[in-house]
Amino acid sequence: MVSQNPSAWRRLERGFERVVGAEMRPGEWRIVLPFFANLFLLLAAYYILKVIREPLILLGGSAVKRSYARGLQAGLLVVLVPAYSALANRVAPAQLVKWIMGVFVGSLFFFFFFFFLAGRLHAAIGFAFFVWLGIFSTLSIAQFWSLANEYITEAEGKRLFPLIAVGGTLGGIAGAQFAARFIERFTPLQMMLVAATVLAVCMWLTHVGHTAAQEHRGGVPDGPPRARDHRGGFTLVLRDRYLLLIGASVVLVNLITATGDFILAQIISVKAHTLPAAARGHFIGAFYGDLQTWVTVLTALFQILFVARTFKAVGIGGALLLMPVVEFAGYSLFALLPALATMAIVKVTEGTTDYSLENTIQQALFLPTSIDAKYKAKSAIDTLSKRLGDLGSTGIIWAGSSIGLQIFGFSLVNALIALVWIGVSFRLRRRQMATAQVAPSRPVVSAPTSATSAA
Repeated sequence: MVSQNPSAWRRLERGFERVVGAEMRPGEWRIVLPFFANLFLLLAAYYILKVIREPLILLGGSAVKRSYARGLQAGLLVVLVPAYSALANRVAPAQLVKWIMGVFVGSLFFFFFFFFLAGRLHAAIGFAFFVWLGIFSTLSIAQFWSLANEYITEAEGKRLFPLIAVGGTLGGIAGAQFAARFIERFTPLQMMLVAATVLAVCMWLTHVGHTAAQEHRGGVPDGPPRARDHRGGFTLVLRDRYLLLIGASVVLVNLITATGDFILAQIISVKAHTLPAAARGHFIGAFYGDLQTWVTVLTALFQILFVARTFKAVGIGGALLLMPVVEFAGYSLFALLPALATMAIVKVTEGTTDYSLENTIQQALFLPTSIDAKYKAKSAIDTLSKRLGDLGSTGIIWAGSSIGLQIFGFSLVNALIALVWIGVSFRLRRRQMATAQVAPSRPVVSAPTSATSAA
């Protein structure tokens, strides 16, 4: 169809570019399309699995076990990241991504058959599935963006990453809608098979994207393969100021958002207890449903309409400052006007900015880094830094509650953390600009360090 009517295809390209605000140059669609589709399907599969995990653990276990599962996720990730780094030293990156995705697909079939053959063990398998899904969501998305960072240059990434990220936003919506509409028709086991099939397509798209990137580069890397750094992901982060600042930024954003979730929950709880007992559950459910709907819709609109234009206007470095400034203004405003409506606006703005702009920034920051940083350090940051933010928030809430800190006090704490984040963002912006100046203009497709082929 494209070859038969190239002018119609080009008009479609231009129309999409105008909507998103991204600029694509001749030949770049061959890279963008497989990455866009891959991220769309990856997030769709995750949201399908996310919907079915709750009944599996709550009906087979309890809310307490759910909390234990989150703690076990963090512990396992600390162990798995060094193992992943060791594997990344021996296997070509594109091959590694396909291998790991194959393990995830195989795991889903294992869960399916385990449930099918031993249905009475729902408690144990539901707990294991919850832990597995947390690891899958963290590692698979980190891997995807690592591969994108390897095959897309920094100059291209500034233009194309916002466009690729639209695929993830739309995929999350599609997956959640699919699960919501078919949860009564399909059993959780059947949903697993649907997700496994989608992830198998993601494996194929990884190969397609790898091949397209090589052809786009003419099949020849710019210069000889780079020397590999065999240190683990955690060591790379601790020994590099730029990577350390990225990790600190991830910790701070998760620290603020998790503490903000607590503030909102406290306000909702107080408000609910002013209502008749029969109306409390409906009020809480309706409020959070409306809140999530607003966040989802606005995230999609912001990702499509504003992120690429923001990158074009102020660059990655300038965009770094936007969310911390928004957070400082939002929690300062709430301290002055401590009302549920104010907090709802703060959380909707926070969620929209985080899931669209901030998420794209965090991926684009790795564009000028080495291939080892793109895979090993990024995996370490995407796992440990996020968990540290959650744990730090738990510590703040425990300490604040122990000394009788009220909602006003917690909002001021978040505003102060946002100030710290602004300072970190200024330093990260300087480092990002300096790193980008010394980075090569094109990514080098690394030569395999073993007999394994990258194809």
